[in-house]
Amino acid sequence: MKPAWYERLKNSIEKNKRDAHNRYFQLATVAADGTPRVRMVVFRGFFDDGLSLSIITDSRSQKISELATCGSVEIGWYFTHTREQYRLRCNASLLIARDDPDDQRIRVWSALSDAAKAQFFWKTPGLVAGRGNVPETTGSPPDTFAVIRFDPFSVDHLVLSRVQTRTLSELDGAAWSETALNP
Repeated sequence: MKPAWYERLKNSIEKNKRDAHNRYFQLATVAADGTPRVRMVVFRGFFDDGLSLSIITDSRSQKISELATCGSVEIGWYFTHTREQYRLRCNASLLIARDDPDDQRIRVWSALSDAAKAQFFWKTPGLVAGRGNVPETTGSPPDTFAVIRFDPFSVDHLVLSRVQTRTLSELDGAAWSETALNP
């Protein structure tokens, strides 16, 4: 049985799907110097377990080294139509070319548009314009294509409609507990 936060999040995604911007969430990581980094990323779906979220990234991007330093992240996601905010604290893991036993990268790659695939054949992100390597263009996912998996262990859900509610869901071992909080 899925935890209640998962059902609420799926419902929020469904109710807000008409607005493309609701597919984006903020990802907070920690840099090697201990300072925070926040960026917008595109939600690519749930893993087969139904609880883990995924995004794609270039394996040469800064977030890869940040996750190597600290694999704990926070996701901030606001749904404009239903006026809901989710804050998901997660452990992040990478699926890269040499470490993808379930072919998850291949499945995600297959679902991408040609424009989304093309970005993985650009020069190294974050370098001075014009510098960096360009991967060989192929029809299969290049080594630069990575999927990041987020496994939530805390979900703070705030509803900002007329009747405001806030629920904190926390994973303790294998069981989820819920606590109603003041909004």
